[in-house]
Amino acid sequence: MLLSGCTNTEKAKADHVKRGEAYLKESKFQEAALEFRNAVQIDDNLAAAHWGLAQAYEGLQRFPEMLDELRKTVALDKSNFEARLKLGNYYVTWSKGSPEALNEAERLANEVLERDANNIEGHILIGSIMFARGEKDKALAELNKAIELNPSRVESYLSMALFYIATNDGNKAEELFKRAISVNGNSALAHTEYGRFLSQANRLTEAEAELTKAVEVGPTDRHARTMLASFYFLNKQLDKAEASYKALAALDADKPQSQSVVADFYSSVGRLDEAIKIYQDILRQAPDYVPGRYRLAEILIMRGDPQAGNAQIEEVLKKDAHDRPALLLRARLRARDGQPEGVKAAIEDLNEVLRQEPNSRLGLYFMADANLKLGLTEQARVFAADLEKNYPDYLPGKLMHIQLSSISGDAKAVVSLATDLLNRLSKTAPDTENSPQLLAEISSRTYLARGAAQAQLKNLAAARQDFEAARQVAPSDPNTYNSLASLSLAENKSDEALADFENALKVDGTNFVALNGIINYYAKTQQLDKAHSRIDQALSAYPNVAWLHYLKGQVYGYQRNVQAAEAELRRALEINPNYLEAYSSLAALFINTNQTDRAIAEYQKAVAVKPDNAMLYTLIGMLEDARQNYDAAIDNYRKALSLDQNNALAGNNLSWNYAVYGKGNLDEAVRLAQTVVQRNPNIATFVDTLGWVYYKKNLYAAAAEQLKKAVDLDEAAAHSANATPSATYYYHLGMALKGKGDKEGSRRALETALRLAEKRPFADQEEARKSLATL
Repeated sequence: MLLSGCTNTEKAKADHVKRGEAYLKESKFQEAALEFRNAVQIDDNLAAAHWGLAQAYEGLQRFPEMLDELRKTVALDKSNFEARLKLGNYYVTWSKGSPEALNEAERLANEVLERDANNIEGHILIGSIMFARGEKDKALAELNKAIELNPSRVESYLSMALFYIATNDGNKAEELFKRAISVNGNSALAHTEYGRFLSQANRLTEAEAELTKAVEVGPTDRHARTMLASFYFLNKQLDKAEASYKALAALDADKPQSQSVVADFYSSVGRLDEAIKIYQDILRQAPDYVPGRYRLAEILIMRGDPQAGNAQIEEVLKKDAHDRPALLLRARLRARDGQPEGVKAAIEDLNEVLRQEPNSRLGLYFMADANLKLGLTEQARVFAADLEKNYPDYLPGKLMHIQLSSISGDAKAVVSLATDLLNRLSKTAPDTENSPQLLAEISSRTYLARGAAQAQLKNLAAARQDFEAARQVAPSDPNTYNSLASLSLAENKSDEALADFENALKVDGTNFVALNGIINYYAKTQQLDKAHSRIDQALSAYPNVAWLHYLKGQVYGYQRNVQAAEAELRRALEINPNYLEAYSSLAALFINTNQTDRAIAEYQKAVAVKPDNAMLYTLIGMLEDARQNYDAAIDNYRKALSLDQNNALAGNNLSWNYAVYGKGNLDEAVRLAQTVVQRNPNIATFVDTLGWVYYKKNLYAAAAEQLKKAVDLDEAAAHSANATPSATYYYHLGMALKGKGDKEGSRRALETALRLAEKRPFADQEEARKSLATL
């Protein structure tokens, strides 16, 4: 019985490996990975299974997991040269000059060469290592050695050509490409790589000739046909591109993945109906072809039919609730409109993706993006850093870098980074790694980011050009129309703005940004009857959408109709009890009507829904401050900081309460205020708090320095807004200068404070008069 059990186990392992290898040959990497994982679960020391997993993960672009499997393979199988060379090459590619990575690559290469001194790929790897170390002569010697070992091997000449490209010697690189072709004129690879080189040199006629020759000598070579089709696509020769993609599909006409290349081409050029038809035909013939459902869902969403796209996603999730690509698609769809509830639901899907695959590229990108949409910038930076570390050349990662630069307010950096990314995108054809829909999404969002930065820099014509480009790329994305509308408002073109908001609503009938923009415009122009009419139009079609009632409540709020506003906000909460914005608006409504107790009660209800929301505790603290309940205020500020140590308002207000009301340690008040100002150096309120805390500590010189800065910041802001500067800031500066012994400076500051108080009274006016009298 034991012998039988062992025999069955060995057979099961072998069967899984055999099936996995068959799937690898068909490029069915997901299915191959499943078979090899099954084998590993039976025997974790089975080198063939780990090697198969490494190849499957490489095909799936799951590179961190691929590297883990390669390491296991080389540890278990001393004779697997291919695994050693592959791992070594990856160490060189991702080393960024790291001595440790290059040393490990060299160790692997030497292991191969010690057992086979004439291993050509081993010498090429050593050459790559030497080049990465800056030892170009040694690198060239190794490449020459590889050629000497087999002068008929095309790949060695191509490796040397890449060496010369890297050293900016295009002439020698071209010589090597020609030598490779002279060695074997029927090598599709040689013609393809020479064609790629010519294309990058913008010698397009010659490039086309070489790529065409590659297809002639290798009519069944998928790589050659893919490169020719991509060349035509990137150079806008769409008729030739279509013919090339159809020829590529004809190589394996009976395989669904082969037919999909034509559908993806149609999707890329905006022929969405044709793309949809092909995928629908594919799925009729092969209903279990899951990648077809992924792509069909993406195309349907791109065309502006998210409901049909979601149906395809759910069809996949019915069979496998943990299917990663389907979860990623659903997360993208849920977060699409930026509404907090949808974004939070997306994060649940993304958490599952990252639980299964911690280094998922799309998982990390969309998780960073979701956190950014919720305003959780630091969390977004964490995921973006992981993305950059693991995939430094990943296009969505570069988009995330742009978005984070936008948050930082560095408009010039955004323009530069976005221009670079758009140039990269112009040279990127759709493939298994980058679907047409993903490339379109990256492109449109990059145009939108650059356009917003141009608007910030007052380059309004350039901004409009970018927003129009985004609209052309993604005509079913409401964000493009909303961006155009915002620009039109900035240019005082209200009719165009309203028209673009309405265009956004044609795509998405309940789009919050568009409706909010329309309502704000009508409120600003005192046309609240039109605001009511427009929101009622949306409500008649979608009566159970919470944020529509929320917006209706805002309109009533503009009319100071408190009872009707409260009723609409309550209706929003009936539909969605987790709608934090409705709680906040109710609280604001009660604050404006001097009902502080009811306002706090609403915020506390919101806390019950979202106990990890630091801002809610901060708002409660501010209300408790307003009614001089300082202990309760301090308790809430502390809770806020325990959840978010970067919460500037909570840190500032807690420092103020410690220093001004004697509720805490002054040294801790200094630490809190310093931390806030270090992170927000140009906000007058925070700088004033730090200065006043220094004053309370009798550090008059340091206090005066900070308070002078607060006054200057406030003066600049007031001037740009045509407002009155803060008398309180001048009062604080006057007191600090008095403590420092600068009587003349103190007198000027206190006199200014009292003069400003005639327009904008402040609490310490009497103290200011008394202090001035002593000068």
